[in-house]
Amino acid sequence: MCKKLLIAALAVVVGVGVVSGTRLGSHLRLKWNKATTYLAEQVPLSEEIERLKMEVSNLNLADERYFDQVARQERQVTKLKEKVNKARQALTTQETYIKTMRQALAEEGQFVVYNGSRYDRKFAEADVRNEALRFLADEKLVKADEENLTILEQTLTANKGKLNGLKIKRKEMETQLLVLERELAQQRLKEQSNLVIDDGRYGRINKEIEELRERFALMKTKSDLRGEAERGSIRAQEERKAEAQKADQAIEERFGKIETSKRAD
Repeated sequence: MCKKLLIAALAVVVGVGVVSGTRLGSHLRLKWNKATTYLAEQVPLSEEIERLKMEVSNLNLADERYFDQVARQERQVTKLKEKVNKARQALTTQETYIKTMRQALAEEGQFVVYNGSRYDRKFAEADVRNEALRFLADEKLVKADEENLTILEQTLTANKGKLNGLKIKRKEMETQLLVLERELAQQRLKEQSNLVIDDGRYGRINKEIEELRERFALMKTKSDLRGEAERGSIRAQEERKAEAQKADQAIEERFGKIETSKRAD
């Protein structure tokens, strides 16, 4: 049973590998990209902003791991620096001893005096030789540690800069998300403020009002005609004349009379 499952799994893997390198595989990837893009576009903008704010917050939590690494590196630099300082002090003491003993050996005699004590020349020569060889070996180790310390310090400085850069980047992303959130709120407020008016409906009702006004005017004209017929033509003319005089009087009161200048004969 397990053997059959393994064979089936291998067949699926091989099939996917073969399809991915064909035109069919290319079309399938295209469909997948379109589907994922479509689904991403269906997510409301407000939810996307909230999701990204959460991701930025998670970045802050994940950065603790980087702070731990840099802290460990700083401790490593401190320890190596202490080691190099102690080794340098020991080398200084050792170098002083070697120089003093070599200077003492420069004087002839069977014995060598060092710090008020006498030592056999051969013993002193052998001891100085061993100390010098040990010094040369220790000096190489210290130089190697100093080179490593320089590299670690440079790396530590760079990593501290990166940590500060991460903090700045997070702040920039938080600011951008706040700006997008505010712009989205403003856009929604603007959309809510813009009323959707059915111009066609308003136009239809306005047309019906005009038709009603026209019917009323027609009815009034008919009534006036009936009144003229009943009152007679002379009476109707007198009424129109009186109305015209009223209109002329109103115009003169508003704009003044027209003064006609007399021509000299």
